[in-house]
Amino acid sequence: MVSDAGRREALRALLLAEPRREEREWDYGDPGERFQYWVVAEAPERGIILVYCKQGFGPEFPWGFLFTDAAGQLEAEELTLGMDAQWNWYLEEAFVRSGLWPGRLGLDEPLQLPPEERFGRRLRPEA
Repeated sequence: MVSDAGRREALRALLLAEPRREEREWDYGDPGERFQYWVVAEAPERGIILVYCKQGFGPEFPWGFLFTDAAGQLEAEELTLGMDAQWNWYLEEAFVRSGLWPGRLGLDEPLQLPPEERFGRRLRPEA
């Protein structure tokens, strides 16, 4: 579903062979509330992972980018499911908005469009 070939290859280079399940605290719920998510791609040198989570900001915005403690500089309270601005409709959108895509964006790119507008009558893409 990533139409730009360069972007598709850049994202593919970050994908994990097997997604792994992790868990973090959800800042917007009850104290100590935690949700599981799937890490699908990572850039350890940048301290960023791309994830899928049906809870929290999902199911509407199930794709997110989270920060890791790769450099050992983050406090425990910084290792959460993050803010709403980190969660997206699509994996491609999370990849671009995370800063991992160094290329340009076209003014007519549909990343911000809801699935019904981006894909017309087709159903929302599944994970």
